[in-house]
Amino acid sequence: MKDYRSMKKYRLDKTKNMGNVIFIVEGGRPETGGAELRLLKKIFADILDYEVQELRRGSEEFIGYGKNPSFRVFALNLPKNQLTQLTEDALDLLFRRLREEFGIKPEDCPIFYLYDRDAKSYKRNELRSRYVKKYTDPYSNDEGDQGQLLLSYPAIESFLLSCIKDNTFELSALLGTDAKNVLANELDTDALPDKTNLHLQTIDAVFTNDPDEAERRLIHSVNEMDLGLDTMGIASYDLDHLTPVLLDVYDHQQNKYTEENSFSFFSLVAMAFLELGIITECEDEGY
Repeated sequence: MKDYRSMKKYRLDKTKNMGNVIFIVEGGRPETGGAELRLLKKIFADILDYEVQELRRGSEEFIGYGKNPSFRVFALNLPKNQLTQLTEDALDLLFRRLREEFGIKPEDCPIFYLYDRDAKSYKRNELRSRYVKKYTDPYSNDEGDQGQLLLSYPAIESFLLSCIKDNTFELSALLGTDAKNVLANELDTDALPDKTNLHLQTIDAVFTNDPDEAERRLIHSVNEMDLGLDTMGIASYDLDHLTPVLLDVYDHQQNKYTEENSFSFFSLVAMAFLELGIITECEDEGY
């Protein structure tokens, strides 16, 4: 087990052959895809030059981005938005399409579920046993449950903020709308001349057109995740055995919710980048 508290530097590995990867995400707007789908497109197609196949809620057609089929990411919405709609039947229908249309075997792919822990969306302890404890491994756990649930507290905006701001864990909010307002203030979105599809413009603003800066911001999100974990008393973690970490984070946030009626700004999205090997530790300090 590596002590990530003492790790100073990360690097981006754009040559990593990660094969086919599946992300099932919250949100989803038929016209634009929503924040989560836009985020995956920006990271994997625009920054990393992988191919992304996107399936929006309510759409029958996949939308492709990028031109590197050796590195293919499937960014998918389920027919319904809530994590409680993550059922075996819904997944089977989705995975059948991947088999038939792309010839891949989902059972051989790492699968990540990206969802928010917004107070309005779920009861106080509705998620722990049914989802957080069940979906702990992108390939499969000892019980045969495939996929890893990576929550953002209270919303995906916590991840976006961690790309551009230091010490985001010190901030807190109850609802996703609160997190959106904090991010909007940080980016000064009021100055944008066009407020159409503001959620898309926000992600584009976080991941600037400057490729070097976009990569630095992606790495910054990992540093912020590590800092948040350390603040929660999780000084080290094993990427092959993350169950204790996922449960500890959930329990810590539940305690804060119970005692203070808010969540610390924190996202586990960056954990997927470490597990896929596209962001790695710099072994050589002179890198």
